[in-house]
Amino acid sequence: MQLAPCALNLAVENSVLTAPTNYLGSDTGYPDWTTLRTRALLDPLYASVMCTIARDHGPQPKQDNFCPRRALKTVLSKASQRFQLEFMIGFEVEFEVWRRNEDDKLVLHSTGLGGAACSGLRHGCYEYVEETMMILLEAGVGLEAMHTEGQKGQYEFCLAPKRPMEAVDELVFVHDTLKRVFTRHGLIVTMFPRPAADRTQSIGQHVHISIGNRPELEVSFLAGILRHLPSLIALCLPYDMSYARLRPGQGGSHIVAWGTQDRRVPVRKVKSCHWELRCVDATANMCLVLAATLSAGLLGCMNREVLQFQDTSSLSEEEIIRSGDVYIPGTFEAALDQLERVYESEGQFKAIERSMESQVIRHYLEMKRFELSKLTQMGADEARSLLIELF
Repeated sequence: MQLAPCALNLAVENSVLTAPTNYLGSDTGYPDWTTLRTRALLDPLYASVMCTIARDHGPQPKQDNFCPRRALKTVLSKASQRFQLEFMIGFEVEFEVWRRNEDDKLVLHSTGLGGAACSGLRHGCYEYVEETMMILLEAGVGLEAMHTEGQKGQYEFCLAPKRPMEAVDELVFVHDTLKRVFTRHGLIVTMFPRPAADRTQSIGQHVHISIGNRPELEVSFLAGILRHLPSLIALCLPYDMSYARLRPGQGGSHIVAWGTQDRRVPVRKVKSCHWELRCVDATANMCLVLAATLSAGLLGCMNREVLQFQDTSSLSEEEIIRSGDVYIPGTFEAALDQLERVYESEGQFKAIERSMESQVIRHYLEMKRFELSKLTQMGADEARSLLIELF
């Protein structure tokens, strides 16, 4: 499948990082037909298939080392060959329902109580949530649970753990189906992390990672992730509005920390060899997030890293904050600076990139710097409106 020769260079508002001057060649999408999905209950003519992308620009040789999907496949292959590691990944999809008012402004539509309160299930839009669930279940999606979330107007789908590639593909399918169903009813469903500047409630997309078949690697794997977490954040939270969730005074969300069944910190240990990565939202490219995060864990295993951070589950919030001496960047620009600094000077992320056999991190830095400048030019309100509809 041929694409315009800028498929990997488009910013979120559709401007091009470096447009070819002559537009020779093309980008090529290579379908993985095992990912073919339909959703007969919603739109019988619909089908989706996931692709890897390679650059094929004129006389230059084909390049597929900018594709996040290929990078994740490479990491998974190496994990299996070198460590016999088989990962399982699960996602929690949080979302809210918005609409345009008579002034064409976006306002919250789903206003029922969250926090697992039943009143959220009595709101008028809940019938569309149920409609979405029926469509997903009929399409074979591993929808394990649904409940209200947050303080007000939020819902969450809990997806069953699956192999990483299958889990990411299913996540994309769930996002698209949610968008499609609510659009048909004149509403906007969003997974964007900060739909309203004046609300404290945010929307996350927590990621569950397990390595149950190699428990002896548990500590080193976690140590590798925590060591690189300040740099991974630029991939996990790729827009400035994502960082409102990482503020001092909100537990230990702004420091590198982990805790057994502790939801106050970025990494929650659910049980042995099973963690929840909480510093992620739905704007992230999950192929790239998983490729980098799993690579960081594998480097920890290769280097037999020692866990430097204590379990926070027995600490108060004040003690967690006092004990934190490694901080997560507080803005997207700071996160990009952190990632670039580590990438250029310390070479740590180059090791991660080498494990992917990819140049995707370098390309991501260039692409996101460009995109950040475009969103800044738009202004906060216009950018927020765009991102709510897209995500």
